[in-house]
Amino acid sequence: MLTLFFTLFGLTMIAQFSNPYPIPSFNIPVDSGYARFQENIHPINADAPLGKRDAHVIITSRGPETSGCQAQVWLYSLDGLDILGPYTVMCGETLTVEIDERAWGVLVQTEYDVLVDVWIE
Repeated sequence: MLTLFFTLFGLTMIAQFSNPYPIPSFNIPVDSGYARFQENIHPINADAPLGKRDAHVIITSRGPETSGCQAQVWLYSLDGLDILGPYTVMCGETLTVEIDERAWGVLVQTEYDVLVDVWIE
């Protein structure tokens, strides 16, 4: 429970100091730090079918050194009820996480210079 508190606190602090990139976004440079991505907030359409979706995150190295290149990735519902992760994603790999119909955000933290792709289908 304490870990969840600190994770939520950390996400809240980052959210206050950075504007999110929209989902989908492709080839977003992240220089040894954080990047935040969010779906547009939309009301749930009562006529829309409820179901699962897949969130995809690809991390690609921007530098010549790819050995050990990785990022930590969290997915969070914009209503604040769920946080998924952290997931460790190596450069060149694709993370796919099943999510529900709510609006979601993605937080990427890395110590490397990377490009990030995020989309949901």
